[in-house]
Amino acid sequence: MGFSNLKLLKEREYRLYLVLIIWMLIGFTFLQFDVLVIVGIIIFIPLLVVSFIFIINAVLPFKQLREMSFKRIVITIIVFVLVFLLLINIVFPIIVNLFYLGIISYILITAVFTIYYFYELGKKIDDYLYKLPSKLRHFERWCVFLGGTIFSIILLISATIISEVATGGTQEAIGFNTAIVATIIVVIIIIFGIVGALRAIRGRLYAYLGIFFIGIAIYTIYLMISIIFTSLSGGGSSSVGAQILLYFLNLFILLNTIGGLLGEKTEILKQKLKIFNADTILMWLIFSISSFVLASGGSQAEIDLFRLLLVYILFIPLLIIMGLYGFYDYTNIIRERDLTLLEKEAKKAKKESVIDKSQVICKKCGATNEAAALYCTDCGVELK
Repeated sequence: MGFSNLKLLKEREYRLYLVLIIWMLIGFTFLQFDVLVIVGIIIFIPLLVVSFIFIINAVLPFKQLREMSFKRIVITIIVFVLVFLLLINIVFPIIVNLFYLGIISYILITAVFTIYYFYELGKKIDDYLYKLPSKLRHFERWCVFLGGTIFSIILLISATIISEVATGGTQEAIGFNTAIVATIIVVIIIIFGIVGALRAIRGRLYAYLGIFFIGIAIYTIYLMISIIFTSLSGGGSSSVGAQILLYFLNLFILLNTIGGLLGEKTEILKQKLKIFNADTILMWLIFSISSFVLASGGSQAEIDLFRLLLVYILFIPLLIIMGLYGFYDYTNIIRERDLTLLEKEAKKAKKESVIDKSQVICKKCGATNEAAALYCTDCGVELK
């Protein structure tokens, strides 16, 4: 999952990205608090320029960023800055357009990786339950599936009712009816839950859905509350407590997104996109995050509200796509589990039908040998 991949930043090849991400997190922290916004903007502007330079360097047929020495990196930055100053009339419009493109891409990337994080979390928990030696594990997995599905529906409906009552109607209070999107998401959860239950009756239990649905419900409520809070605050200063809470929630999403694109996922994207290498993908992520956070610092309420509304609306098609992908991917996992189980049963049946008192089983490979044999006839390991 995303957070586990962050440990890759300790490796030498990711050292440059570690520096840039720490730089970004410092600026991000300053920008989350009203009294420190100016400091955050000052920190982020040079980061935006440096990340843009590294994107150009990664696209061009130069040495890979992760293979460059510190001296080479400094020289590259200086050369590109001089070129930009000479061609400012050409370069500046490009940076501005990429800046806005970066904002949009970050909004989409964070939404996709947050949904995917909940899917991976659901798989991990279900895999843990599946491997438990308990005879009740099937019952426990059913409890996770049904309990998570029902709880997520109740949670979403309750939060929607509370938000409507507290604001006197979100349509009238903020000009956007958050209840409509929340209701559609509840319907999607119910449909996927019914499909999951029908498949479970046929012997294929998609227990991960319970955890996945809870995550989706919590994220939907977070978006709903954030939209209402941001819209009603009107860009004015909010309480320190609210700023700290939103800071940690946004930090969670930010780190999960960064971790989600580190390691093997970057290589997978590189293979599929073909025209972009791993450095280009990672640098674009840093550039898009820098663009969005810098824009938020300059116009917090407007940019935040735009992001939240866009994610909230796009959440519906993204949830449907991720739900369908989850069924497809998890079906393959179930097939692998069934195949492994059949192989174990076949092996056990073979042993039980062949082995008698005059034979001994090899603990390493499972082959049968004569009781007097000192070594396995198949793998050669010592039997006694």
